[in-house]
Amino acid sequence: MFCRPRLFRRLRNDPGPGNLLSAALLSVVVLIILWSCGKGVYHNYRLSAAAIEQFHDRLNQGDFEAIYDEATDDFRRAGTRADEIKLFDMVHHKMGISGKMSAQGFHINWRNGRLFVDQVYETQFALGQAQESFVWEIVQDQPRMQSYRIHSPNLQ
Repeated sequence: MFCRPRLFRRLRNDPGPGNLLSAALLSVVVLIILWSCGKGVYHNYRLSAAAIEQFHDRLNQGDFEAIYDEATDDFRRAGTRADEIKLFDMVHHKMGISGKMSAQGFHINWRNGRLFVDQVYETQFALGQAQESFVWEIVQDQPRMQSYRIHSPNLQ
């Protein structure tokens, strides 16, 4: 059975000024909570979007070691340093310089007490189009790459 809070039952039965004031205050509190949650989501989205810009700058410059070194421990455990750097080098050579990006979606959530931002972009590189998927772990307002995936006909 659905349980309604007393405040809402009282409001439905007695629309007097005291109840209207209570409803207005409750609405303000709810709006403040929603605003603060939205503000945090936007902040984490912007942090990870800036990290993607930095990722592409480093990829374009061939600074693959910096990409690898600043990734999470989980990313580095997924493959050897040489293999991961080889992947970035292959992407750089087969796709060319990254260009215009278009966000396709994002998801922000907590997993096991850690904050993650997942983002998907359509990216136009000099030699073709690709879909890139990033997962960033946000640690003390610093995004660190958890995973990177890229799909393009150029890479097959």
